[in-house]
Amino acid sequence: MDIRPSEIPYRDFYSILITSVGPRPIAWVSTISASGQPNLAPFSFFNAVCAKPPLLAFAPGARLRTTEQSTHSEAKDTLRNVRETGEFVVNIVTYDVAEAMNLTSGEYDAAINEFEVAKLMPRPSQRVKPPQVAESAVSFECKVHQILDFAPPEPSSPGGGSLVIGEIVSMHIEEKVWKDGRVDPASLDLIGRMGGNQYTRTTQRFEMVRPKVR
Repeated sequence: MDIRPSEIPYRDFYSILITSVGPRPIAWVSTISASGQPNLAPFSFFNAVCAKPPLLAFAPGARLRTTEQSTHSEAKDTLRNVRETGEFVVNIVTYDVAEAMNLTSGEYDAAINEFEVAKLMPRPSQRVKPPQVAESAVSFECKVHQILDFAPPEPSSPGGGSLVIGEIVSMHIEEKVWKDGRVDPASLDLIGRMGGNQYTRTTQRFEMVRPKVR
């Protein structure tokens, strides 16, 4: 079977994409607005980009908003806050905070504090204004390096979004996952996003040694 994205409905292609590409790590992104309103939301289009300079990237999709007057795409609160302040924190999601992370994924009004919704403790950051999630084992404080925008084919159609690339300026790592001068992978019960409502845990692991090629 061969499928061309341009020849099938957006929702069908989106389903194929997120089901086929996985498991995807989750960026639990905390931000604050220019007026000081906290926000916390998860994004599974996320990964490390580069170690030097130290870059992370996540991609918030555009939200399709329908009113009595029109249907149009608009930026999510996270992206708007990042544009306004140039700062954000990526908190890593482990199994013990999975339910809390899921609670913060709702499309809440911008005035809602997701830290309070999920009963999470904000922890002050060292180099940026947005707080960390205290319950997260690893948090990356970031300043915006670059934002790439991808517009939908039409303003009233679904799709589009942005790629936010951030430079890591500080990290917080819990002692419980720190061993022999590095993060202990076995101590991190990370989760990943699959298709639909499915997630996976990284509790089953195996090792393979890379071949030595002269």
